[in-house]
Amino acid sequence: MNIQFNLHKLSGFFIILTFSFGSCNNKPEKQVENNAVLENENIVSLTDAQYKSAHLQISEMKKTNVAHVIKLNGTVEVMPQNMVTLSSPVNGFIKKIKLRQGMTVMKGQMLVYLQEKEFIQLQQDYLSAKTSLAFSKINYERQKELSHTQAVSEKAMQMAEAEMHQFQIQTKSLSEKLKLIHINPVSLTAENMTAQISLPSSASGMISELYVNSGKYVHVGDDILKILENGGSRLMLKAFEKDLFYLNEGQKIKAFANTKPERKFSGRIEYIVRNINSDGFANIVCIIDNASLDIMPGMYMNAEIEAQSIESWTLPVSAVVNFEGKEYVFLDMGNKTYQLAEIKTGIMEANRIQILNYDIFINKKIVVQEAYTLLMKMKNVTE
Repeated sequence: MNIQFNLHKLSGFFIILTFSFGSCNNKPEKQVENNAVLENENIVSLTDAQYKSAHLQISEMKKTNVAHVIKLNGTVEVMPQNMVTLSSPVNGFIKKIKLRQGMTVMKGQMLVYLQEKEFIQLQQDYLSAKTSLAFSKINYERQKELSHTQAVSEKAMQMAEAEMHQFQIQTKSLSEKLKLIHINPVSLTAENMTAQISLPSSASGMISELYVNSGKYVHVGDDILKILENGGSRLMLKAFEKDLFYLNEGQKIKAFANTKPERKFSGRIEYIVRNINSDGFANIVCIIDNASLDIMPGMYMNAEIEAQSIESWTLPVSAVVNFEGKEYVFLDMGNKTYQLAEIKTGIMEANRIQILNYDIFINKKIVVQEAYTLLMKMKNVTE
């Protein structure tokens, strides 16, 4: 009986011991159920419960047409052919000038008035030469008639003709000089001679520089002012070599300044300077269609250019995660195990992103939904 009793007590002891071990074993299993298992630094495995709650979606890359927007920047510059300089054609005093920098002027508008006594002398010389020319013509015609009747020698007729040609040359020369100082020789008479001339604008635009003031004496060739022609500004963008393939002349652009990004200026690419400089970019010259006085030379601007569509391997944007400055996707390795793989991305459009190193991901199963959930679990396990 004692043996039976002892066996009975021993049996109860084993039962309790077994129950205790079972309880201890159940506790770690529950803990494993709540934590992902990190096989190495790039692989994470999920438990059944984690997999069920993660709602992961798996897919492969797809080929889609990507119409992307290229973002460039540059400065507003003035083309040399659109900058007009008004210089003094003669020596003289600035009689009157009512201009200021930034003022808008029209072509033909009188800008500067010069005064100098030499202007009177030039007009006098022209009128005298014109009168002499008229008399020399009369004399030549008379000598010509007399020569036909042999009343005078042929030499006298030739001298009269030479004198007439001389006055013709002199009159023409003085006439052109008058035109240079904007005096019309056709309407010039002794009654309307003047010591003052006016210089008109040769272009419509904005006065960008003003070098003189009233009363200043200027010499021949001195710069008086500069005019930036309307539409003379160009947006000079910088495009890197990788972007040139997608750019063509005539493409539309949207430009905006950093100070007012909400105000967009439309335009187009006028021409592309097909030369890569030492900094690795080429100049893209653009016309701004609705340019205003708000766009000034030297202004820094951004531009967006809609480039041509290209067929590319793409993934949903949600498939790509950013970690420590790099981009990754999770590859489905099967059995609820996922491997972190670095990826190179390009253009993003309509919630899909171009994959540049696509060749190593073709036909691979990739997590396209809740990828960040995997990243968080991996990070927690690592920590």
